[in-house]
Parts: sequence; C-alpha cells; structure tokens
Amino acid sequence: MKRLFVPSLLLLFLPVLLFANDYKVVTFSTSNAGRVEFSHPVHLKAVGSNCTLCHNAVFAIGAKKAAPVTMAEMEKGKSCGTCHNGKRAFALSACIRCHLTKEVAMEIPDFGTLTFSHKFHLGLGSFGCGDCHNAIFKASMDNPHVSMAEMERGKSCGVCHDGSTAFTVKQNCTRCHTVRNITFAADALFSHANHLGLGAFGCRDCHSRFFVAGPNGKRYTMAEMEQGKSCGGCHNGNTAFSVKGECGTCHSNVKDVSFEKGGNAFFSHKVHTKILDCGSCHSGIFIGGVNSRRYTMAEMEKGESCGVCHEDKTVFGVRGNCDKCHVKTTDIPFNTGVAGTVTFSHSLHRGMYGCSDCHNSIFVAGKAAKRYTMAEMGKGQSCGACHDGKTAFSATAADACAKCHPLRDVTLALDARFPHVKHLGGYSCGDCHNALFKAGPGNRRWTMPQMEAGNSCGACHDGKSAFDVKGDCGTCHKTAPDVTFSSRQAGATRFSHEYHLGLGAYKCGDCHNAIFTTGVARKSHVMADMEKGSSCGACHDGKTAFTVKENCTKCHPVKEITFAASGARFSHAFHVNAFRCSDCHDALYTPGAGNRRVSMPEMGKGQSCGACHDGKTAFAVTGSCEKCHPVTKAIKFELPAGTASVVFSHKTHIGRGLGCLDCHGKMVTAGVGRKPHTMKEMEKGQSCGACHGFSMAFSVSDPINCEKCHKEEHY
Repeated sequence: MKRLFVPSLLLLFLPVLLFANDYKVVTFSTSNAGRVEFSHPVHLKAVGSNCTLCHNAVFAIGAKKAAPVTMAEMEKGKSCGTCHNGKRAFALSACIRCHLTKEVAMEIPDFGTLTFSHKFHLGLGSFGCGDCHNAIFKASMDNPHVSMAEMERGKSCGVCHDGSTAFTVKQNCTRCHTVRNITFAADALFSHANHLGLGAFGCRDCHSRFFVAGPNGKRYTMAEMEQGKSCGGCHNGNTAFSVKGECGTCHSNVKDVSFEKGGNAFFSHKVHTKILDCGSCHSGIFIGGVNSRRYTMAEMEKGESCGVCHEDKTVFGVRGNCDKCHVKTTDIPFNTGVAGTVTFSHSLHRGMYGCSDCHNSIFVAGKAAKRYTMAEMGKGQSCGACHDGKTAFSATAADACAKCHPLRDVTLALDARFPHVKHLGGYSCGDCHNALFKAGPGNRRWTMPQMEAGNSCGACHDGKSAFDVKGDCGTCHKTAPDVTFSSRQAGATRFSHEYHLGLGAYKCGDCHNAIFTTGVARKSHVMADMEKGSSCGACHDGKTAFTVKENCTKCHPVKEITFAASGARFSHAFHVNAFRCSDCHDALYTPGAGNRRVSMPEMGKGQSCGACHDGKTAFAVTGSCEKCHPVTKAIKFELPAGTASVVFSHKTHIGRGLGCLDCHGKMVTAGVGRKPHTMKEMEKGQSCGACHGFSMAFSVSDPINCEKCHKEEHY
C-alpha cells in the first residue's frame, strides 16, 4: 500500500505542476495603463512553489474568464492587493514594478517629434506615477494634444513646469525640443546653436511667427525674403545684415554647376565670385532653386541669362569661344526612321571647324533643335550646308551613304545573306531604299515566288540586270539546313539538303520553286498527294528514286514502343519486315498525340493489335502473353488509411505454375477496364477469392492470413 501511496500523490499534483509550467508569464492588457506582465516563476519562488496560496482563493482558473479588477479594488485587498500591501510584498504604489514604462514620442503639429522620458522623471525621486496619472495624463497613447499656450496656463506639462516646481514652459525650449542645424538648397546652412547663442533671440521669436516647423514647413525664395518673409523678417539691414548682400555668410560653400543636358556646359561660381558679387546675378538674372529655368543659346544671344554679360563687350560673347563653357562635347546618335542610327562625331568635326561654324546658324542646340530629312539636306539645310559635294562630300550622294549610315550584312531566313558592301560597289543606296526596301522595323519579308514576280531582290535579279532568283541559290543561301516536318501520322520527318545536294545530280532549282515553295507560302503534302507525283513524289516514283509507296523507314523514323503501364513492347523493326506501314497507319493507329490506348478486351474483339493477332493471321492476343509482355511488374493497391496496402507479385504467382490466362480476363480485367473488389466480394469467390478460399490457396476470409497480403511498411 505504501508503494502505491507516493506515486499516487505525485500524480494528484502533477496537473497543477504542469499547469504552472505552461503559463510562465501572463500578460494583462489594461484600459489605461499599458501592459502588465505577471511572472509565475518569480512568484512560485517567493511562495515555495505553493500554487494553492493563489489558486483558487485569490485567482480563479478554468474555462470561465475572470472579471477584471481595478487598482482601487486592489488597494482594498482584492486580487494582487491580497499580498501587495506593503507588508507581505511591496505596495501597489510601486507602479513601475509591474507597469512597463517607456520613452514616449509625441508628434507635435508644426514642430516635429518630442520625446518624453519616464526614466528621467521617475529618476528624480520626487515624483511617482500617481502624480501624473491619471489626473494630468491618461496612461495611453490617445492623450489630446495640448498647445504651448495651454501649458502656460497650467495644463499638461505646465502643471509642474511653471517656474516654481520646475523650469517654466515659457522659456528653455531646447530643454525638451531638440534643435539641429538645417541645410537648405544652394548650400545654405541655418544654425540654431548660433542664433540661440546670441542671447538676444528665443525660439518663439521665429516659431511660428516666421517659420512653421515640421512637415508643414514652407521654403521661401530669396525674392520673398527680400520682402520680409522668413529670414528676411530680421535680415533686413536693420536688425541684422540684409539678405540682399553678404550671400556668403549663409551660402558658405556654393558649388560649380554642370549642365549635362546643355552640351556639358560648366559654370564656375569660384571664378565669377572673384570679380562679381552674388547680387550681380541673383535674383535679377538668375533665380536659383526650384524656380530656376534653363535658357537656350538663342535666348542668351538675345541678352538673357549668361548673355547679359557675355555680349562681346563686357566679356566674350556667347556666339563664340564655346569651349570656354562647354568643356567637352559628346558624339550624338540620331535614330532615323529608315536608315538605322547615325552618329555625329564632334571630335572629328572640331578638328576642322569651330563650334560657331555650325551653332546656332545651321544647328540650334538644346530643346529647340530640329531634325532634318535627307531631302532637306539636299537643299542645303543642316548637314547639307557643308556636305554639298564641294565643301565636303554630298549628303545625298548614294555612294557616300556608308560614310554616315552604318552598314552591315543582313542575315535572312534559311541562311540567306545580303551583303551591303558588295552591292554598293555597283549600286547606290537610293537604288533600293526606300522603293524596294524600307530600312528598319517596318520592312517586310518577301517569298521566293514574290521575288520571281519582280518584288524585292527580284527587281534586279531577273536574269538580265543580275542573276535570276530562280537559280544560283547558293550565291545567296550559303548553307541549306536540314528541314524537319512534323507529320501528324508518322511523327517528325527529316529532309536532308546536304544528302540530296551531295548526290551531285540535283541543284536547288530542280526542286525550288516548281516542286517546293519555301517560306510562308510553303504547302504541306500528304502521302496520297506524293503517290500522285506531288512534292517528294515527283522524283520518288520508283524510277528516278525509290517510291514513296514503300520504304517508309528511309524517311520516317521508327522506334521501339514501350507501354509503361503494362510493360508491353511493340517492335517496329520486327513488323516492317512482314508488313507495310500503311497496313496499320492510319486505319488501326494514328501516330502522335492523337493516338489512344486500347484495352485487351477491345483487342480481343478485333481492335488495334487484335486486327491481325486473331489466331489466324498471327497469334491471338488471348494467348502467348509473354511475347508482348516480356516483363511483368508487381502491382501495389493503395488502400484507405488504417489498412495496410497490398502488393501483388506476378513473379510469385507465375512461379507457382499459374499462367496469365488463369487470371486474365476471367477473374481480373487489366488496364482501364480494371475494377476494384472488396473483401466481401472476394469471400464470395470474386477476384483473388476465386483461388484464395476454395482449397487452392489460403483463404481471404481467415483473419490469420491478412498479413500475408496486407503488409505494413516500416521506414
């Protein structure tokens, strides 16, 4: 009895121990004081792991959810207050022992983010949580925003920060609000430290009188500042230096400006500020910042922007000495609609000419630039101003096209190649473009019959101007690739150009295009058409070459076919020695994806293999199974969960002297017609039960034999 008592006692308390272990830390979400975490390990250690001190006298556990308890109720001895009364454990007034505190980020409208530090205030030792919560602040993140004016009247932080209990909210802004130096456009820097350090200004002298801080802040232009806005409220020449002068006081590090879209022009502030002050250009001539605009060279020539000074009197004019501002020039690609991409080389032309020879009298640079056609150049515009056949080669001379327009050999279908360079030896670009060929993506491809009718290459290659497109194929078609025809009835059929040309008796013109039309106009022919002399049948007639009616395997690839589901194999090599392909295709079999599988019962009725294998023409499909099915596989029957699967072994049963016909198709139908049988049906003599249950083999109805077929799989 004693032996059973101690284990029984342990089992009695085991659920309690397990329960305490499962709920190590419990988190309570309060309505106005954040989250509170209760630690079981800490408390169990203090009470000697005696769960019953709290459960269920103080805290009820179980399916019913306990009602929430307020701090006021705890102070009267309920819930946590049972122990936390200052005697048995620390008093409830030690708020942060249970309530987690954190640094609170407050979004201040028009002033950014302010951080309130619980750690700092509680660390003073003079204040407790109850001094603020919940009389002044709710312990949640949805406290209403209180303005500085309201704080000055004693609300929110102003209850203590009144100049008596703590520093006043009317001053010492930086004690709470973090300030930093602010960087503006044009390298202007505003220093809070510098302005506050003067001792003459406070935060409210600027905020929000001149500046609205935070995301709603606005940037002002220099022109607006000159009218008294923003910095101009003080920097007016009276209170402080004027924004109209002494730019370098704020803009301490102005950068040189690169105009990448303006011909790589470069403006140096360093050079100009040595001879001019900022006000000479800003803001009358140039407006800096987001309102700045770019000027064209034509506008500068009329006295705008740089042209105010650069007019050939004050300093060099904008019409000359281009390289003083445009420190480098780039080659310019022009995408033409009909003649590819043309690249203009500044470096080549500058070796012979100055910038002003072209700009802006012939070419207007920048956004005002205009594109010209070849016809316009032929009339002296654009490049044609010099490229007139006198000053330089003519822009419209056909033999000069290649000097600007990139030429390349064009590779077409069936390895046909068009050599531009070779043709330019006897013809000009204009002889073909754009009457015969449209250069670029809009060009179209022509078939050989269309060329024979005078289109495309056939316009010249007519046997008079140049060799005829009807012959001499190898002149353009460097190689003739092998062609694969996808035949629905006989699989993929390959035609070898290499083999036929290698015979030495045939040329391309013997077949193309009288017998075969190539390209998009190509037509496929059936075997019946070929037997009548069309397509391959024009030669393969039994006289010139072997007939298409026989010798199928010379063109059509045949292969041995394995039927994975049944392990059956069909040998083309064996059958074509005794039969023609047409004896089976397509009357019995459709090759390719359209073919269907036929079951053994269907074959027994004369379909598929059964058309010949009927016991007369050839052995019957109902006997000699191993002639076609040389390999038999074990078959696994997947059964519902909870019942071990069954693996049927052909090898075992054949080894016992059974033949295929002993089971197929008397008791078991193979293939798609197969029907599953239940154990009840087998016990009545169906399926396996035909043998297993009538003294021929162990019975399916005897429970002791179940494991002979149903075997568990162990991994």
